[in-house]
Amino acid sequence: MSYVFMKVLESAPRRYDLGIRLLSLGRISRVHREMAERGVSDGRRALDIGCGTGSLAIACARRGAQVTGIDISPHMLDIARRKVEQADLADSITLLQMSAIELDERFEPQSFDTIMSSLTFSELSDDEQRFVLRQCHRLLKDGGRLVIADETVPPSWPRRLLHLLVRLPLVVLTYVLTQTTTRAVAHLESKIADADFEIEWASASLLGDFKIISAIKH
Repeated sequence: MSYVFMKVLESAPRRYDLGIRLLSLGRISRVHREMAERGVSDGRRALDIGCGTGSLAIACARRGAQVTGIDISPHMLDIARRKVEQADLADSITLLQMSAIELDERFEPQSFDTIMSSLTFSELSDDEQRFVLRQCHRLLKDGGRLVIADETVPPSWPRRLLHLLVRLPLVVLTYVLTQTTTRAVAHLESKIADADFEIEWASASLLGDFKIISAIKH
């Protein structure tokens, strides 16, 4: 999966879901279903950090969870609200406009059974990633689960080179259009462990440039 068009797609939220499906070769829906299957069940309280247009939140709510989705973009949230209403899940999903950096101000400790994040940590600096992971630990109940899916730095130089060759044209085009770029998350497992989580399961793409990680707060 490539994430370098995220900024472009976010400038046109109505095309966001289609763009992500194309860029992920149709895999993003499966990723969200797998995250929901591993992370939530009936009656659990879930937080979706960087919920975008609400696809992951809807997948979790369909499994019986009560979901709070947060995103900094009001345009994304407008689309998410429409999708939630169309799915008849308004009673199960609460959407809030806020950034991940505000987590320490908005929620009480141990407020959630599960916290999820899909393609959001790539937008954060290294310090912000560590801060958000610490907040996830604070907000989760004991035994709660953290599930993260994101672009990651491949583990070896040959894979990094191949990844760069595949990704470079998209990086250049994104920078020309937006003057911004994205950062694959380095050492994601180590950062999760440093926040006092125990990783219970992880799945990586062939190049190791995209991972889904599930971890438990003990």
